[in-house]
Amino acid sequence: MRPLLIFLASFLMLSCDNSSPQAQQKLSDSQTFYFEKLDSIVVKDVIARVLVFQGFHEDQFFFRDMASSEVYVYDQAGELVDQWNKEGDVPGKFSMTASNFSFDKKGNLVLLDLMTGIKVLRKDSEVVQDFSIYQNQVSLGAAFSLFDTEQLIEKDGKEYLIYSLDIIDEYSQNYDAEFLAQRKNLLMTDLESNETTEHIPFPEGSHFLNGKVYYFRDLRPIFQYDEKSERLYLMFKSEPILYTYDWSGDAPKLIDQQLLPLKGFEVYEGFEVGAVDMGQIGNFQTRPYPSDIIDISKYREDLLISYISTPQDKSAIASVIAGQATDETKKRLREEAKMRTVLLRTNGEIIPVEIPGMHYNSFKVDGNTIYWMKKPDPNTETEDFTLYWGELKAKKKTEEI
Repeated sequence: MRPLLIFLASFLMLSCDNSSPQAQQKLSDSQTFYFEKLDSIVVKDVIARVLVFQGFHEDQFFFRDMASSEVYVYDQAGELVDQWNKEGDVPGKFSMTASNFSFDKKGNLVLLDLMTGIKVLRKDSEVVQDFSIYQNQVSLGAAFSLFDTEQLIEKDGKEYLIYSLDIIDEYSQNYDAEFLAQRKNLLMTDLESNETTEHIPFPEGSHFLNGKVYYFRDLRPIFQYDEKSERLYLMFKSEPILYTYDWSGDAPKLIDQQLLPLKGFEVYEGFEVGAVDMGQIGNFQTRPYPSDIIDISKYREDLLISYISTPQDKSAIASVIAGQATDETKKRLREEAKMRTVLLRTNGEIIPVEIPGMHYNSFKVDGNTIYWMKKPDPNTETEDFTLYWGELKAKKKTEEI
């Protein structure tokens, strides 16, 4: 592990003009941030298996049962005002493979179903656009989450959906370093024409170009585009490097890359060519407790970065793989591998963020507002859910996060 980290650090120190790294990133030892709750609503009598908040728009709260295509709309008092679904062989149908909703400038719902394509729906479920899938599906899979895996953006007066290339062409050649070097990882679809373009190859110096191969979960880009500055911030799931692109033109141009000192994050060196088949999402037996970048959100002028770290006790991990670990050991490893969130300030400082207890271990940022969910008791079945919203507040650091 250490030689690879040294390689990454050396590359960042010697980067050329279009990717000058900032060396001033430092972990704060005196301050933390936390989510300060400003308000909440309780939605009751919900018959849903996986209820996930989708967004707040024009004084209404939108939720979806991620295990189906059922959509619930509530007013600010928590009263149900509309309910509909897109199950079965109907126009605009989507399934549990669909992403969270985005809202376009007309107030329509936009979502991506990796099996059936992009949908644009009015808030009453009427279909505006029902685009077919861009390419054949080979690899998919992710936990239910409030985090967004795609983003609706506006450029030059037109709206586009940008999303990860989890869908790829059938590939009859070898899954090797040449394939990865040619691969582009971000798709951009015009919401009027369905014209789709591919962007973002692995930048020079990325460890994905080291001659090894990876599970597809490792390759996924996690990103956030800021329309005001026309900057795209992007990280790959198993690489703690923040890439910044100028996207004021037709294509993103890499202008900066920063190796972030994320506590507990371990870089994986990859598999030898031939050890992993293309399209495999992952395997706990060969890649247990992987470090993951799981979300980047713009919060005011800064970035909230959420990730999962890898436990340090390798013998305990080996006992889990062998089926010999005690429940206490498994619980300890799960605690060490829990999500961490940091705030990356514009001055390069990295500040830990204390995360409240939340359902689905995720949150959604909309402007300056942060939303998160919680059931009254996560260990019991319930038909009531609470949606909280608030903002970040700073305080002096009192304990290690």
